[in-house]
Amino acid sequence: MVGMAGSGLHALVERLEALLPTQITLRAVQERIAESTVDDAELARYVEERSDHYARHLVHRSAMFDVAILTWKPGQMTPIHNHAGNLGWVQLLRGRIVEDRYMLVPKCMPTELDLAPDVPAPQGGIELHLLGRTVLAERGAIATVDRLRAIHRIGNPVECAGGETAVTLHVYSKPHDVCLMFDASAKTCTRRELRYDNVETSEAAC
Repeated sequence: MVGMAGSGLHALVERLEALLPTQITLRAVQERIAESTVDDAELARYVEERSDHYARHLVHRSAMFDVAILTWKPGQMTPIHNHAGNLGWVQLLRGRIVEDRYMLVPKCMPTELDLAPDVPAPQGGIELHLLGRTVLAERGAIATVDRLRAIHRIGNPVECAGGETAVTLHVYSKPHDVCLMFDASAKTCTRRELRYDNVETSEAAC
């Protein structure tokens, strides 16, 4: 656990860590996140507005979970990325965010790329279909990813931000250290290792 303060985050981590591996499902974790309450005082130590990129701050890490707080200034978005076979939950805590959901054109990539190995993209490039956009504008709203909804990008685009910085709670199972970043126009993907801004030696999640 990394400098965790406040009963809301502490209670959430305890509820998550009480789950057996076989009990870690989209629904079970979402229910525990929805039950949690994170106030502004708790968030203060993890919220950081950066001009160069959206900030990722680790709250807790174990063998089964990462819990993190991300801060998004207006205009900051992730690249299109996958989750390398992991489960993920995003809860809106402040402002608003959007999620753009994608799927691979069938048979354009070998199945094993879902696990983000360091291999080249197939001949002819990668084709992505945009499935749609969801706007999370109500505090507490939750978005999820799994193997069936594995490719997306999220963030705080200028046209939706209203000038307000957004803050989100992220839970990953298992800890999410690597993913594929997709360039839809170039039809390429790149394996990328990820890190948290507040943990120098940690590698962490999208």
